[in-house]
Amino acid sequence: MFLTLTSRSDICAGKVTGSFYDGVSSRAHQVTVSLKGGKCAITGNSINRSFPFSGIVVSEPLNGAPRLLRFPDGSSCEVPDSPAFSAFLAQGGHREAFVVRIQRKWRLVAVSVVVLVAALAAAYQWVLPFAAEKLAYQLPAKALTLISQQAMANLDGKFIEPSALPADRQQQLRDRFSRVAFPPGAFVVTTIQFRTSKFAGANAFALPDGTIVFFDKLVDLADTDDELIAVFAHEAGHAAYRHGVRQMIQSSLVGLVLAAYIGDVSTLAGALSGWLLEANYSRNFEREADRFAAAVLKQNNLSPALLGAFLMKLEQDHRRKNRASGSKNLFDYLSSHPPTEERARAMESLAR
Repeated sequence: MFLTLTSRSDICAGKVTGSFYDGVSSRAHQVTVSLKGGKCAITGNSINRSFPFSGIVVSEPLNGAPRLLRFPDGSSCEVPDSPAFSAFLAQGGHREAFVVRIQRKWRLVAVSVVVLVAALAAAYQWVLPFAAEKLAYQLPAKALTLISQQAMANLDGKFIEPSALPADRQQQLRDRFSRVAFPPGAFVVTTIQFRTSKFAGANAFALPDGTIVFFDKLVDLADTDDELIAVFAHEAGHAAYRHGVRQMIQSSLVGLVLAAYIGDVSTLAGALSGWLLEANYSRNFEREADRFAAAVLKQNNLSPALLGAFLMKLEQDHRRKNRASGSKNLFDYLSSHPPTEERARAMESLAR
């Protein structure tokens, strides 16, 4: 960088001095750059060139750094950013980019920041969920199966263990669940598995392919199989609406799109395996699954109030165990759900 003393006559004359590079070598030539009749003339020791000003590319200003004039033949000229250079550009009819102009006005910058934040908030609130839903339903069944299988492989032997329920009890429940009738247009293909875990209490979760996993403690807590049907119907709702996949997309849209594009779903399965145990659905998803469960229960001549009552029982059981242990279960089935009393009241109203 170099300094140039500029007189008022230079400013008015539309000329500046700078360092010229011919695009062939790195040698700098001290030149004078002037404007006349729409032409930009570069003159100096052994340098005498002329270009139409309209064909010159001008670099953006950057905190007082030299500006660069790029000429059509690949040569360039580095000029100090000064009042003389601004007058030079103005005489040639150059207008700085819109972004450059607003950067110089703090009010416009502040407004731009507010607009950007509002746009991002709107995208997160409405655009992202909409896009996630559309993408989730584009995933083929094979992809959902692969994600689910890999997720279970990551969980088995680390966080969950084979069920201790007798084999005949497991089969009895599978048979009972298989007889559950779904409302017209809401059929879901499900597979039932049972597991136990020292990390999780009374819990259940649905995998993207329709696999529903019941933990032994949840089965033991139920007084009747109808209560388990209520939980089954709720988890089937998550599978039917692809809540698991949609939530993952909303959490990491770019990663999912890339994985779907290149066909590598192993990373998604790894993320899903840790996330499933927490059942960390949005409250809207939980309410949607509750409404689905209510419809299923009515279809089978059962009251939606069954789900609300069992949720209250779950909450009481978790509170009792948390008080006894002095800590909160990391994988509490109700930890991320809407308030249980609110859900129970909603089920009561749907039962009427």
